[in-house]
Amino acid sequence: MQDIFKLFKNLPLLLYMSRKEMSDRYAGSSFGLLWTIIQPLFLIAVYALVFTFVFKVRIGGDGSPTVYAFYALAGLLPWTAAAEGLSKSVSSLTGKISLVKQAIFPIEILPLVSVSVSFLPLFFGMIIYILGVLAFNPSQISWAMLLLPLVILIHFIFMAGVSYLLSIGGVYFRDLGELIALLLTVGLFITPILYLEKSIPKAFQIPMKFNLIAHLVNMYRDVLFYGQINHPWSFGIFSISAILLFLGGFFAFRKVKHLLANVL
Repeated sequence: MQDIFKLFKNLPLLLYMSRKEMSDRYAGSSFGLLWTIIQPLFLIAVYALVFTFVFKVRIGGDGSPTVYAFYALAGLLPWTAAAEGLSKSVSSLTGKISLVKQAIFPIEILPLVSVSVSFLPLFFGMIIYILGVLAFNPSQISWAMLLLPLVILIHFIFMAGVSYLLSIGGVYFRDLGELIALLLTVGLFITPILYLEKSIPKAFQIPMKFNLIAHLVNMYRDVLFYGQINHPWSFGIFSISAILLFLGGFFAFRKVKHLLANVL
């Protein structure tokens, strides 16, 4: 547990490296950090048009594109943060070989930097979502939104644990990044993000209960879109899984960290 508490001592370094990572990513770009807002909004607009007018997904009484946009956004924002965090975590060590080989550098924070950077679009997206609700559907504001910081915290703990495991895997299995990219492509369509949960065939409803990302999406939708806790089991299952994954991932990382420099 002392090793876990040491992470908090390195919080200033984590924030500095996360800020530097973002500035390096958009260096020379005309729009800079605005791309973290433009990209999700563009995707939402495309999905709203396609799934409302082509696939004719109907949500709510009038089935308007605005309602579907809020429904999709409540699922796409956490999915995007999770997908980017998983992708970046694989190379969080292999992309910082010089730091990994420095004996005094706390390499435990490198996977967390990847996760932190992936959460920035999520924060911007949540602000846009709440402002959009206030503008188009103020009645959607509810007490459940007070749980949003807790949901984001549990989401971060989950991503931190997974990132530790993926960062180790990325060192020993260099094709892991390509495998994760394939799984994420499939995951977008096997998780009820762009379609209604009730539209899932009965044969796939039981396997869906083992999809942790589906439980994550349920948590965000309950506090943002539905305004009430419709999936209490998702809160329980995902919270317990997040804590176990973080502990397992962190201690696995601590176990092999002294070997990583030699492998790289």
